[in-house]
Amino acid sequence: MYNFSGSSKKRVVNLGNKKSGNNNKTNFLEQSRLQRQEREYKKNREKSAIIIQNHIRKYLDLKRNSFAIINDWLNSHINNEQDFNSWINQFINLSKWYLLKQDGGLIYQVLESLLDHISDTMFDIYNTDGMIHALNKLLSCLKDINALYLTVQALYIVASKTENLGEVNGVIDNLSRLFNEYQLSREQQSKIFDLIFMINIHDSHYDFKKALTLNYFEGENKKYLQVLRNAIGSTTHALKFNDDALVRMLSSYLIVHGDQKLTQFDYAFIGSILENIDCEVRLEDDDADDDDFFEKRKFINVDKVDPTYPRRIDILYIDEKISNSLEKLYTRSFIQGVINLLRNETSELRGLALKILPALVNLYPALKGKLCMLLSIVPNFYKWVFETIREHELFHLFINCNKDYVRTQELENIDEASMYSFWKIVFLFEESYSYWLIVSNDLESFSHEKLPIDDVKLFIGFLKVACLTLIFTYNRTLFPHYSNLKSISTTLLNQLYLRNLRLKFLPRDYWKLKDLVFNVDLMLSIITEEEESRINAEADNEEEIVAVKRSKPVPIEILSKLEVLKTLPFFIEFNHRVEIFQSLIDLDKKRNFSFNPFTFSESKLVAEINRDSILEDAFNAYHKEGANFKNRLQVEFFNEYGREAGIDGGGITKEFLTCIVKEGFNPDNAYELFKETGDNQLYPNDKIFEILYIGMDKEFQQIKLDYIRFLGMIIGKCLYENVLIDVWFAPFFLNKWCNDAMKNSINDLSYLDNELFKNLMKLTKMTNDELKMLELTFSINLKIDNKSYTVELLPNGAVIEVDSSNILSYIHQFANYKLNQSLKIQTKYFLEGLYSIISKSWLSMFDCFELQMLISGGKDDINIDDWKNNVEYGGYSDSDPAVIMFWEIVEEMSPHERCKLIKFVTSVSRAPLLGFGSLVPKFGIRNSGTDSVRLPTASTCVNLLKLPNYQDKKTMKEKLLYAINTEARFDLS
Repeated sequence: MYNFSGSSKKRVVNLGNKKSGNNNKTNFLEQSRLQRQEREYKKNREKSAIIIQNHIRKYLDLKRNSFAIINDWLNSHINNEQDFNSWINQFINLSKWYLLKQDGGLIYQVLESLLDHISDTMFDIYNTDGMIHALNKLLSCLKDINALYLTVQALYIVASKTENLGEVNGVIDNLSRLFNEYQLSREQQSKIFDLIFMINIHDSHYDFKKALTLNYFEGENKKYLQVLRNAIGSTTHALKFNDDALVRMLSSYLIVHGDQKLTQFDYAFIGSILENIDCEVRLEDDDADDDDFFEKRKFINVDKVDPTYPRRIDILYIDEKISNSLEKLYTRSFIQGVINLLRNETSELRGLALKILPALVNLYPALKGKLCMLLSIVPNFYKWVFETIREHELFHLFINCNKDYVRTQELENIDEASMYSFWKIVFLFEESYSYWLIVSNDLESFSHEKLPIDDVKLFIGFLKVACLTLIFTYNRTLFPHYSNLKSISTTLLNQLYLRNLRLKFLPRDYWKLKDLVFNVDLMLSIITEEEESRINAEADNEEEIVAVKRSKPVPIEILSKLEVLKTLPFFIEFNHRVEIFQSLIDLDKKRNFSFNPFTFSESKLVAEINRDSILEDAFNAYHKEGANFKNRLQVEFFNEYGREAGIDGGGITKEFLTCIVKEGFNPDNAYELFKETGDNQLYPNDKIFEILYIGMDKEFQQIKLDYIRFLGMIIGKCLYENVLIDVWFAPFFLNKWCNDAMKNSINDLSYLDNELFKNLMKLTKMTNDELKMLELTFSINLKIDNKSYTVELLPNGAVIEVDSSNILSYIHQFANYKLNQSLKIQTKYFLEGLYSIISKSWLSMFDCFELQMLISGGKDDINIDDWKNNVEYGGYSDSDPAVIMFWEIVEEMSPHERCKLIKFVTSVSRAPLLGFGSLVPKFGIRNSGTDSVRLPTASTCVNLLKLPNYQDKKTMKEKLLYAINTEARFDLS
């Protein structure tokens, strides 16, 4: 049943057009208002139509009579100034209404007539603004170059006749377009730029400055320079251009300036440009194609991706003309001028210097060394800058911090301008002092004239906290050019750390952290994920890893700690880094585990090795394996009696590796691949380079290089299998393992030949006459097969005499040859082999001395308790009298004797880095019988000591000492 009210068929009609609830009076007023609006609209429309009709009629009349009007204008007689200005006004009207509609010939005729009249007349132009506007309109619309140039000439004359030029809009922009789009003669270009500089900021400031980006300026121009100084002296802060425009603007200004004396305005304008440039400039390659050019300009702002990934800065490639002009900023006179500003008591001038110097450090990397060199020879420069730094409140905040880094909240309370200027001068000091540490030797690094050792220690205390603050901060805007500041800060701290390794001027526990705790297990899980990402990217042939793909977000603090591990690893305990290193190897082993589907067992690399040709057989069997050499080895030895018996439980592999090391790194073997320093430390034989340099015996030298690569694989395999070897490498060679791009310096020469280093240092104390008597040149003489050859340290070095002006350069070039150039090719091959087994990023966690411990074991003395607790006995128990006597004798031994005993059993004179618990196989002591005449023997391949059951302590001690001093092992058993 439906409920319904009302009628469904009856239609309701509202005859009065009424709506329920409406007010009749309001409705009437609204209708009246709408009617008034409609009448007003019709009235205005009619009025507008009349105006438009009048203009159209006028335009059509002018168009119909245009030729007659132009002809009348061309034939006008000018008798006085009034006639002349009437004629000018007629031209303005002509250009406004219909001149542009005429053919090119007539336009040219009009402009030519105009130019003739205004060039010859002495009358003033009343309506200069209208005239300039008319000519500028023609300039923007005309296409014919001849007509355009007549317009430029007319504009120039009008502007030059105007005493007080008013505001001009758009002229410089049109002139710049004309310069860019048309092929102009040098005379035409000059006229355009004379006009631009005449108008200058009467047009827009922006357009006038933009004109400086055009490729016109060729040499010094005093008139232009004066205009620039007068016109834009008050607007140096408003430079909103991209990097390319700013660099061109700076170049143009320097060209125009030429050799004129620098004024405060010059420094201010240059500084205002430099502080806005956020790129590096490099000289472009002449043979680079366009695709390559644009590819080079790409960069990644990794700050937004992963804070642990190093940021790359945009690179702007410049031509030789711009490069030559920028070099003026790196001259002694310019730098000295900026230094004078820096020493001025006026804060404004000091601030100006702090705009310029740090910016120059970043701008042109190719010239940064020259800048830092010039700063290094300024008397007391480092002392003065450091005194300025240490007086600042921020320095005291950092140096007195009772934690490892200053929290961001504390920094946010400091005045922003004060903090900005502080970090600017810190950046400048760090860049310049980093250079000084590179070029100075250990004897002069901390001289009183530069920065005394006490000040250096104080600065290191500040720098430690600063580096960690930069890494752990969550507000990077507190630091100007954050990425660059962090980069140089960590670089300098690493330099000072390495300098301390040699000179030991800091306490041993100096790098121990106060409150930061590194959870190795947590870090390992993240490093493992990163390593997986890296391996996958390499497998996909990705050239660049933009960001690490993580399964879940990682706290910023953990990422910051990872960054410490990568950039400042010495803050993390060595044992923790060794754990990470070995964990990465374990992960790699699991990833690379190879299963043979036919034998249902682990795949192995099989080789038959004759003991009489162990190096050659090993090389032939394995040198082409590359990364596959990580797989398990199955080696069978052969001697003069045939195949040797034995099952490889790890011992034969260890013996194989140690035998290869002993033979391959022997300086006296047939290949002479390595040489020894005076301290019996190994480095690649430089004779290989020398023979290749003179072009002799290339085929055999290539074989040697292949052997060196193979020995790199062997060292990598030893690290991979945790096999310690008793071989010692020179620190300058190990430096390359940590960082293959690192260049050794003069200080590392003392490791190669300390006497040579001292003699070179003596050269720096000699007078100019004494140096000339030595008849040294920038060259080195080689003697090969009784023939003499010359290697030039510089182009045409054989004719450059060494004197007091270039002795430092000679010493550094000499050291560079000895430590870098003459070892480069050999080191490259060795590292190719090493890095095929061990990732270079794993080795970068260690310094050269720590790497040596990775290779050969830990401390000079042995932890006896750790040793005792990690021994496996065979035929003995730990309570047997012979075992008790053995440990009593070990405790009575000197540290040197204990190391000999370890070497006797394991072939290495050091204990394992992570203790005897990590030794594989375990250290073993086996009962070898009751014959008290027999000597103890050892099987180094399985770390086993075969100890007879001596009945008295005296006999055991005598036999042990005799055995370890004669290295009896198998021979005297």
